[in-house]
Amino acid sequence: MHSIVYLDQCYLSNMAKAQAGYIKDEEQAKFWHSLFDDLKKAVLDDKIACPELEFHMTEARYDRRIEEQIRQVIDELSWGLEFRPWRSILESQIENAAKNFLGKQLNERAPWIVAFQSNPQAPVESRMEDILGSKGRINVHLSLPTEIVAQDRELKLGFVHQAERLLKTYSSNPLGWSELLLESKRSFWDGFWGKQARQSITQQVQEDSPLSQLTALDRYNELVDLWNRLRNIGINTDDPNMLKNFMESQQLFDSPFSDINASIWAAIGECYLQGRKMQRGDFYDVPILATVLPYCDITTTDRTMKEILVKTLHFDEKYKVKIFSATKADRLAFQKLIRGLPSTEPYS
Repeated sequence: MHSIVYLDQCYLSNMAKAQAGYIKDEEQAKFWHSLFDDLKKAVLDDKIACPELEFHMTEARYDRRIEEQIRQVIDELSWGLEFRPWRSILESQIENAAKNFLGKQLNERAPWIVAFQSNPQAPVESRMEDILGSKGRINVHLSLPTEIVAQDRELKLGFVHQAERLLKTYSSNPLGWSELLLESKRSFWDGFWGKQARQSITQQVQEDSPLSQLTALDRYNELVDLWNRLRNIGINTDDPNMLKNFMESQQLFDSPFSDINASIWAAIGECYLQGRKMQRGDFYDVPILATVLPYCDITTTDRTMKEILVKTLHFDEKYKVKIFSATKADRLAFQKLIRGLPSTEPYS
């Protein structure tokens, strides 16, 4: 079995910067070069799989100097293996929660189908023919239009604003951990499909920006599609009581994305109330971790998030994932782990 490795933007960017010659410290540059070589070898030896996540290139577009280098690093490590979009993963989890809520049997399907576009346990060779160009080189991806970059920024700001609303609310009304976690889950679902979501869509529709209006239309259509899928499962969305009971059910609240997302926000809220200010970028890490954590064996993130995930939430144990930050000790430990991974059994 491959170890599924999620590489966060810090690791990808530093490997790209090393290759582009932007890291002047020779020791640092040498490390990131060697780590990339170790990861690439482990991928080609079918010891690990490094899937691409939609947020990777979203983040890469903010530094045009190394955008193409990051693209190249991703291509040479993922070989076409991709996570499904976070909304798709979340909606699959919602469907499973609805079936559990109704006592229905879940569909029999391979576990990877929820999270990945293709089987991450398949040998890397099986993906190579689709990725290699006619000259045997990895295809170059062109930069996306300015409108797409702006849409990415809107998505990022949406996550940030939702987190800031949470902190503002709980700053004025401190809660105990269990209450804070419950309110964090309610806040997440309210922002996803509740009153807050409806207000946000209405506000975007009324803006002059065509991009905002298009984003609002996309979000509205996504919600309509989700309601239709829930109706097909058996959730009567025209029955207020049934809908309310499902929307506040343990099955929904404990689904992986909801659990991870809300728990991290609750932990951030506690830190905030204790006077520890968070960076805006921290909030953007939350939906990324909520997407990848249940489906990876090894994950990299920043030091603050590792502390929250491991020391506060113990999610490394709950989700059976090894978590590394970008500190020197963690980077070296991560590299040692990659180098020491055993060969995998032949894929069948």
